[in-house]
Amino acid sequence: MVVRSRPIIEETGALDDACMLTYYGCTPEDWEEASSDNRFIEYVDGRLIVHSPAGLRHQQLFGFLYRLLGDFVEPRKLGEVLSGPFAMELSLERKFEPDLMFLSQRARANLTDDRLLGPADFAIEVASKSTRGYDRGEKRECYRVGGVREYWMIDPAARLVIVDRPAGHEVAQLASGKVECQLLPGFWIRAEWLWQDSLPAVSECLAEILAHPTA
Repeated sequence: MVVRSRPIIEETGALDDACMLTYYGCTPEDWEEASSDNRFIEYVDGRLIVHSPAGLRHQQLFGFLYRLLGDFVEPRKLGEVLSGPFAMELSLERKFEPDLMFLSQRARANLTDDRLLGPADFAIEVASKSTRGYDRGEKRECYRVGGVREYWMIDPAARLVIVDRPAGHEVAQLASGKVECQLLPGFWIRAEWLWQDSLPAVSECLAEILAHPTA
């Protein structure tokens, strides 16, 4: 394996500070050996991509969305909400660990003890400096090819929620207002909830969602 921890920007020859640790010349077996419950490691076309530890804001947004989505899905028995580093294996050469994914009851049939075999119905990624380009570029294209039906990219630095239906087909970029999930009728968020310094209470947001189930 060849490791390059600070990839070169092809256009300028400069080193890219906003990068992830990338190992080249790898195999699916290398990913099986390296994958861990404690860190995000993805495998894409012969490369192991190791994510930096999540920052505080990423963790806050992840926790808020995980609880909100789970509290909507679970009592209605709509399926299951899972989080990375649980793996989504789109093919032998493409194994991802989305921040959040929703699986319908039908998709749950493809679960094993350590991965989902095939696409999630709905995936959410919370971008950081090091993952923004990856989430909106290569990962997005892999999700399109792999059949992810809805994909939200949340960019707290840009204060944007980017919505694809299906992955690879952008339908909206929202800084405010309702962001609706078509795969989960009645589920939506207000984009501006995500930009508050102190995130709102999940219970209050869920109550608003349930009181106004349509846009």
